[in-house]
Amino acid sequence: MAMELYSEILSEVPDSDEVFDFIRAAEHLGNLQVIYGLQSEAANTYRKALFFTKGFQKPDTLVYASNLYLGEVLFRMSRLDSAIFHLKEAERLQDQISTGTLPERLFNALGVYYFETGNYLQSIQYFTQAESYLETSGDYAQFARYSFLSNKASALYHLEEYDSARSIYLQLLDWNINSNQVRINLANTFLKEKRGGEALEVLSQIDGVSGTNYLSYLNLQTKAFLLQNNLSKVDSLLQATQFALDSLQIPSKNYQRGIFLANFGDFKSKQDRLQEAVTYYHLSVRELHPSFNSEDIFDNPKELSLGMGAVTLFESLVSKARAAWSLYRINQEAEFFELGWDSYESAFALAEFISANFDNDEARIFLGDQVLQAYQLAIRQLIDFSRSSHEERIKNQVFLWAEQSKSTALRLGILETKRRQKSAIPKKLLEEERLILQKLAKNYRDQYENFDESQLVDLKSEYTELQVSLSRLRDEIKEFSQTEEDSANLTLANIQNRLPDNTVLLSFFEADDYLVTSLLSNKNLDWKIFDWSEKDRDKVLAWKEQIRSWKSGMRYQIPEFIDSLSVRVFENWGNEISESKLLMIVPHGAFSGVSFDELYVDGEMLIEKLPISYQFSALQIQTQELSPWNGSSMISFAPFDRSSGPEGLGLPVLHGSAAEIESLPGLKIQGSEATLQRFLAQADQNKVIHLATHAIASDEDNEASFVAFYPEGDYRLFENELRYQAFDQVELVFLSACETGSGKFSESEGLVSLARAFSFAGADNLISTLWLTEDRVAAYLSKEFYKGLDAGLTYAEALREAKLSLLQDPEMVQFRDTPYWTNFVLVGQIQEKSIWSSMIQLILIVGIILILAGLIYWFLISRRR
Repeated sequence: MAMELYSEILSEVPDSDEVFDFIRAAEHLGNLQVIYGLQSEAANTYRKALFFTKGFQKPDTLVYASNLYLGEVLFRMSRLDSAIFHLKEAERLQDQISTGTLPERLFNALGVYYFETGNYLQSIQYFTQAESYLETSGDYAQFARYSFLSNKASALYHLEEYDSARSIYLQLLDWNINSNQVRINLANTFLKEKRGGEALEVLSQIDGVSGTNYLSYLNLQTKAFLLQNNLSKVDSLLQATQFALDSLQIPSKNYQRGIFLANFGDFKSKQDRLQEAVTYYHLSVRELHPSFNSEDIFDNPKELSLGMGAVTLFESLVSKARAAWSLYRINQEAEFFELGWDSYESAFALAEFISANFDNDEARIFLGDQVLQAYQLAIRQLIDFSRSSHEERIKNQVFLWAEQSKSTALRLGILETKRRQKSAIPKKLLEEERLILQKLAKNYRDQYENFDESQLVDLKSEYTELQVSLSRLRDEIKEFSQTEEDSANLTLANIQNRLPDNTVLLSFFEADDYLVTSLLSNKNLDWKIFDWSEKDRDKVLAWKEQIRSWKSGMRYQIPEFIDSLSVRVFENWGNEISESKLLMIVPHGAFSGVSFDELYVDGEMLIEKLPISYQFSALQIQTQELSPWNGSSMISFAPFDRSSGPEGLGLPVLHGSAAEIESLPGLKIQGSEATLQRFLAQADQNKVIHLATHAIASDEDNEASFVAFYPEGDYRLFENELRYQAFDQVELVFLSACETGSGKFSESEGLVSLARAFSFAGADNLISTLWLTEDRVAAYLSKEFYKGLDAGLTYAEALREAKLSLLQDPEMVQFRDTPYWTNFVLVGQIQEKSIWSSMIQLILIVGIILILAGLIYWFLISRRR
């Protein structure tokens, strides 16, 4: 009756003064339609409210609720792009309205959106923000708090923080609100850890589940029995799920049906009925993708879109690819080889698209670590195929996929920065972003120093509010961004074209049971595949730990396995290495944070053979023309030349830092003048930055890593603030501070270090340290390094010459053990001397030779007279 009445009202055209009432009527009707499951009709009704507002030129604040409700409905209809538009519009309007808003509902809806699109870190911020708006008591507050906490726990277990998630679920069970759903979620945490028995135990406590919860219940049981290889039980559960789907008349594009179809694919795979498995995985892909409807199993979605369960869609694509290649191994039918290849490509393109839509580095790193496992699987299958056929094509693809898997978060962050530089983003938005980042940095510093529990609660609440504000602002900034070429789409030839003659690239790719090393030049790609065990990995890790824990004055013994590792890596490549003028190394896995200087080639240390540079991924390599060295645009900081840091922080006086920067050109800032504020104000105005200071690298939390300046006021530049500085005009950063190349380890990103943060901020070339440094060695190497630049050397050549000078200098004999100097590494681009520069050098050399010859001739003639 009410729906008919509202429909009748809305069929009329209102007068201008009736628009407000018509908007409210549209919202009431839409809400009723939602209750009765009429999602599409509800969406059209909410749109009428927007239409009336725009048509009669009324303030858009009138349709705050309409945008919120429409966003929620569109989300349930899996129209995520449209949903986020209206939810963000409601978020914008909320700031303009003082009363009558629904912030807890809006922030929860945004949290759910970010959750379903795989941005779990961001979703937690929104769920936490939603909870902060609730009253402390009352039935509504209790039910809403249950919802927000349950959503937060779901995000936590997707972030593999299983204990934290289970703690919340166990708390919610005591509330006795929707206990079945809580147990379903609790079971999921055990399944994520592949603990099928414990998941089944939790599920057995569920009673009277119905509707879509029943589908989830059945799907989770199926997963648990799949883990236990109880295929007869799986078979009966799949039949029950199919019956439930039919009985409930679930429409297409349903997330739980997508899970069911993927489970069916897993069931068929375990039965070795691989062609049927491929079909079911394809059906799962079709169900989970918002617009892909092809029935052809040899087809894959080309349109990239964020639908419900985007990460689950990625997993189904990977499963389809794996099954197709397993089938090819048996039947050798080429169409299944191509299907597996194309399915992996679709999966990796989707993962890149998901990551690019995130607005924070942490979420991208987490996703990159998950996706890396799929790359390792794909490369393992390709390696197996290479032994029988397609070797050249496979070798090339292994290299590309290996590089594509590395440092995706950093690469996307740099691309995003470039887009912003080319976009007409209003200065007001950029200034607002800068202020929020400053507040976040201050908040983090306050948390770092504060041990008062009540104050920490307030600080964490403020931190969440600032993160949400930053997310909202960056969504607004994205609207002004221009499209930038995605370097992940590069071909092997594109990368080779970036390598000059006499430059080779050595790349590592590590998995649990194999190691791939590749040697790339502009004319050739060669590779090696090793069996690689946990024992091998542990040897590399032990070597890194040994050298990181080494202290000045301790005796250093080169590990025995260095010789065998050198042979394995460089065997048959000695000539290519020896004939090259630059070796660029792209490490991975256990090799992240390794200095390769002391590995041996033909009886010599690698650094004695040629200059070495490092890069995060081959996709990030560029060639830069070597410009004449000019030290006038250089700034150096030595804040601890005469004083130490605050007591208890382990920041002693760096007696050698004054001497280190004394001979350097440009502006030198020492002692109490070398403050963080001075650095932030002046550093980006120079082409070269030299920091002779302390740095603290955290292995646990990269955001706790910082560079230290003179200790007054705010003196620590934390990694999360450093990342968003504007260093795109800076050509070189010399981080003569301890452990700036070290940090928290990520399987896909390597070491999330302070050096990486400088790269993120736009600095193309960095010299950093992998472990503690002796300040006299730092002073010597930096002096010799800049002397090399004065002589026209590249950064890699100058660093090599500085190291060799130290080894040959009798006054530095006590520092010849490798830990003293191999920790200095260059992460940078390839510098190529221009033809004109080379010609000028040649002319100068010839000229000098002619002058010397003339002087000798004149001297000899004079003697005869």
